[in-house]
Amino acid sequence: MTIPSDVDVLIVGAGPTGLTAAIRLAQRGVRATIVDSAPHPARESRAALVHAATIEIMERLGVAEEAVRRGRRVNAVSISASTRVLARIPFDSLEGPYPFALGLPQDATEELLIERLATLGAAVERGWRVDMLQQTPAGCRSVAAATDGTDSRVIVSRYVVGADGHDSMVRAQAGIAFAARRYHEDFLLADLPLDPPPSPEDEARITLSPDGVTVFGALPSGNHRVIGTASPGHEVPSHPDAAYLDALFAARGIPTRAEGEPAWSSRFRIAHGVAERMRAGAVLLCGDAAHVHSPAAGQGMNTGIADAYDLAERIADHLQGRGDALDGYEPGRLAAAHEVVRLTDRITRAALIRPAILRALRNAALGRLLTLPAVQRRLVRWISGIERSPLHR
Repeated sequence: MTIPSDVDVLIVGAGPTGLTAAIRLAQRGVRATIVDSAPHPARESRAALVHAATIEIMERLGVAEEAVRRGRRVNAVSISASTRVLARIPFDSLEGPYPFALGLPQDATEELLIERLATLGAAVERGWRVDMLQQTPAGCRSVAAATDGTDSRVIVSRYVVGADGHDSMVRAQAGIAFAARRYHEDFLLADLPLDPPPSPEDEARITLSPDGVTVFGALPSGNHRVIGTASPGHEVPSHPDAAYLDALFAARGIPTRAEGEPAWSSRFRIAHGVAERMRAGAVLLCGDAAHVHSPAAGQGMNTGIADAYDLAERIADHLQGRGDALDGYEPGRLAAAHEVVRLTDRITRAALIRPAILRALRNAALGRLLTLPAVQRRLVRWISGIERSPLHR
């Protein structure tokens, strides 16, 4: 396809966030172009939990039914101390059509969204990066360069949407400040077959131990997603293998073993922070370009999709003469981002408590509080994203 020189909206970044914006703008009849420097979509599972509020948004995008078919239903999350379950929090208290979450790897989510975008007559322009962005009285003038160095294009647009991740070029070009603080611990991520299963197949489990925290969830492939912190005094290898993971499970008293090598594994450090702004004139940020945080409760991709849907709706309303809805984007989504960063940070710090007496107090508090129905309902609404959803604003 040929990149047009004049569009209403240029979207930079074709992960789930950018794709959501592109689909909704296409549905609303807005001329948009989406570019990405990567030659192909994600091939790793990355974010693998889709919450109820996001499934509701997927319904508006026309992909919810297929997402539910391809995903694995998650009906509850449990918290345990080694093998002792402290609390089980079911999602069935959620009102609405989707009282559950989905185990659905990011590559599958992207595939689903790309297929939907194609039915709307659009596609991602791959192998293009935006090297320069200038704001003009009429909007933005961007220079896109082919990553193979063979071509460059000037794109004039009313708006530019930065959905290009935590190292966002769009954010930098717009002069929006962003400072994030890193946690000291290494984290690991792996997708692999486990036997016996560390939790019921329809349940995500958070396991706390003196050695660290480990999170398990079943994937549609039959593998399990494992996220964990490094053990004290140990460094996580760049690609944890089955032997490393088996030793980690044994040290934490988790009665499961790897049945094979991981389909994918990695080591990562996490940070938390929010951009100073999510809008600078005609430039608007979504997802990781605007906020990064702990993977606790699986909020990252879900928050980005909510940003993108809200922004696309507001841009369409504004361009179609339906008031100044766009002015509400930054305050609403910035507040949601700060809330997610604040609470995921608290969850992470609580999970990483080391002193034995504090761990005992934490476990006792969790065992009492998280069995109260009112607390469970409140927590489920927060985890699901319903309270921050643009569909409920």
